[in-house]
Amino acid sequence: MKPRILLGVTGSVAAYKTVALVKDLSRFAEVRVVLTDAGARMVPEKLLAQASGHAVGRTLFKGFKPIAADTPSGSHPLSFVPHIEYARSSDLVLIAPASADFLAKMAFGLGDDLLSTICLYATCPVWVAPAMNQHMWAHPAVAQNQKTLRRRGVRFLGPESGHLACGEVGEGRFVEPAEIVGQVREVFASFQSWKGRRVLVTAGGTQEPIDPVRMITNHSSGKMGYALAQAALNRGARVTLISAPVRIAAPQGAKLVAVRTAAQMRGQTLKAAQEADVILMAAAVADYRVAEPSALKIKKKSESLTLRLQKNPDILAELLVRRKKGQVLAGFCAETDHLEKNASLKWRKKPVDLLIANQVGRPGTGFESDRNELLVFSRWRAKPVRLARDFKSRLASRVLDLIEEGWGTGKVSQ
Repeated sequence: MKPRILLGVTGSVAAYKTVALVKDLSRFAEVRVVLTDAGARMVPEKLLAQASGHAVGRTLFKGFKPIAADTPSGSHPLSFVPHIEYARSSDLVLIAPASADFLAKMAFGLGDDLLSTICLYATCPVWVAPAMNQHMWAHPAVAQNQKTLRRRGVRFLGPESGHLACGEVGEGRFVEPAEIVGQVREVFASFQSWKGRRVLVTAGGTQEPIDPVRMITNHSSGKMGYALAQAALNRGARVTLISAPVRIAAPQGAKLVAVRTAAQMRGQTLKAAQEADVILMAAAVADYRVAEPSALKIKKKSESLTLRLQKNPDILAELLVRRKKGQVLAGFCAETDHLEKNASLKWRKKPVDLLIANQVGRPGTGFESDRNELLVFSRWRAKPVRLARDFKSRLASRVLDLIEEGWGTGKVSQ
């Protein structure tokens, strides 16, 4: 039986992409489309019906027949409440694109049309893929609505940063349909395949204080680590995410442990590692910290300032020594040049199960980007695996596939 997806299309200019989205989703799922009045101004209802093979839901009162005065209580048919039937028969409600207006409706619990009432009734997972102007996305009201929905368990896909339909460049771009399809397919294809497994992920760039207002840090956005956490959640794993400060929300369902410094990262990681079956060390941990941070702000008194740095403990090396039988340990390696050579040297020094390397400093990949390309060394492959440039979410899924491959070979006991 195919999974059943309810796709809600709202009044964002990105709605023109939904015809292709419906076609791609329909390759492995049964897709029903509900179109808001604003959405109908952006994409023809007929095209969505042709793509899905089903009539498009438009009105809350289709088929409604006024109840006669002499109708016995409880005997009137439910043909006038299509939102219940849509919600009951869906395994996933996906709002793509989700406008600022519709996010506000969801956040405030409004139910004045078919799609909003479906969201109120739905007991299945609800996902949204926002698309709007960067200033709308950054507006405090939209930011608050986003936080409210995340707390309720709504999963956000995007938005991305890039060129917007209005001609501006910024955050608010509709995530590519191929990315949405990949996320949905993964959830249904690998649902519960990691059930019972405990996964530990570290993410973000640590911050080492110089004084109360200054610090040493790096350009890590945390996106790769968060993508790994989400990929593990998609497969039913119990996930602990130890994160240095980032500007993205933690995946719904992960246990978030917030840290700031390398020392804090070490303490929390070593503690959580005792119970983990898989450890994914994606955080960019500072190699050095300031030996004696100032308790007060350092004043600008001279032309130069010397800071004495002290080496931080090597968390990955400690985990290698402490690892328990059957535990999968994956490290990450960021290089600016000679990627394979430098990564190979690190792998020989720290023979983890997987070493995932990427080259930073190039536009469009690596730090702060939504995409990356990876070179993965593993104990069950004679040669490193090259993962071509792709969304970090899809690369995260490929990394988990490689771990499953290791389980299959028996080189990692389960």
